[in-house]
Amino acid sequence: MKRWRFLVGLVVWLQSVPAFAAAPREYLFTVLPQQPPVAMHTLWRPLLDRLEQELGVKLKLKLYENMTEFEEDAVHGEGDFVFSTPVQIPLFHKRQGYTPLVRGTRYLNGMVFVRKDSPITTIEELAGKEVAFVGARNL
Repeated sequence: MKRWRFLVGLVVWLQSVPAFAAAPREYLFTVLPQQPPVAMHTLWRPLLDRLEQELGVKLKLKLYENMTEFEEDAVHGEGDFVFSTPVQIPLFHKRQGYTPLVRGTRYLNGMVFVRKDSPITTIEELAGKEVAFVGARNL
C-alpha cells in the first residue's frame, strides 16, 4: 500500500516535468537498505520499470549495503528521489531541501523508557524537562 501511495505522488510530480524530443531525462532513485541489495532490486526495479514506461523518463536505482552509506549520500544530495524512513526526513530536508512527496496516514510513534525506580510515570511529566536520546538516529 505504501508503494502505491508513493507511486501516485511520483507520477503526479513527474508529469509536471516537460517532455523533450531528445533522450529521456535520467533521475537517480536511492532506497534505504531494508534487505540485501539483491532483494531490494527485485522489489523496486519492477516499479521503476513501470514508471519509466508510463512517464518516458529513465530511473536509475541506487541500493546500499548499510544505512550509514545511504544517509551520507542523502545528506549530500546524491539522489533525485530518496525513499527513506519518517525519522530521516527532517534531516534530509534540513541538509538538502528534500520535500516529502507522499506520506502515510499513520502518525509516527515511539516509546519512552525510564528506570523502574524513576519518579517519572507519565509522558506529561516530561513537559519542560530536558530529554536525552540514545543514538544519532533517534528523535
